[in-house]
Amino acid sequence: MVLTTGSSFKTFGYITMSQALTFVSDLKFGHYMKIPPRTMFMAQVVATTFSCFIQILSLNYALKNIPGVCTPEQPEHFTCPGGQVFFSGEILHICYFRNIHWLTLHPKASVIWGLIGPARMFSPGQIYSGLLFFFILGAVVPVIIYLYVKKRPKSLARYLMAPLIFGGAGYIPPATPLNYLSWGIVGYVFQYRIRHRHFAWWSRLNFLTSSGLDLGLALCTLVIFFAFTLNNINPPKWWGNDVVSGTMDSKGTAVQVILPEGSTFGPGTW
Repeated sequence: MVLTTGSSFKTFGYITMSQALTFVSDLKFGHYMKIPPRTMFMAQVVATTFSCFIQILSLNYALKNIPGVCTPEQPEHFTCPGGQVFFSGEILHICYFRNIHWLTLHPKASVIWGLIGPARMFSPGQIYSGLLFFFILGAVVPVIIYLYVKKRPKSLARYLMAPLIFGGAGYIPPATPLNYLSWGIVGYVFQYRIRHRHFAWWSRLNFLTSSGLDLGLALCTLVIFFAFTLNNINPPKWWGNDVVSGTMDSKGTAVQVILPEGSTFGPGTW
């Protein structure tokens, strides 16, 4: 009961906030694309309603039909990085083999907020008490940037935005440096080079191009999965496909310390 209550508290609190921010972001995106607010709102409501069922069906299908899913040894790299971060890897593994429907009932958040309790995790003197300093850091850094830019308005610091820096870094993990490098390159090309050199094209088609890339990625993922992955057809071998497998993130060598079998970290007792 404690685990389930903590899980529900974290899920409802975090997911509600996260989805609300995503919803506002989409509405802003629709505003830039000159989409009427009512149309945008209805599109969001209809899509969200359908996704409630489609995502559950997709999740259950993947967990039941993809061999070794959510494990490091999965041949097609269906390793569930988001799930491994949000959920406890050990409990996730047990629930997959014993009862697949337990997957969403035992996130590690329930251990933190319910079984152990935040006081034993984040109070002064506890193992993660240092995280509390980031509340102070988050409040101070924007002021420092503002004062510095006010003193030197032409410096490169005028491009810094503390919420974007800290908020963007919050995606690590499961995002890797490869993700951030790709985002940075695309952002630099479209938001700086093209915007400065071809502003007319940028103002008319930049956000439409962004929507097209998002939709194309989703459709391409579905085609590749159903047409190739499920039929064990390997993609063409070339640098664009193979370079990812040579990174430290892919090989797992970026982890500084790997605990031996049966070892733990943190306090011996709570």
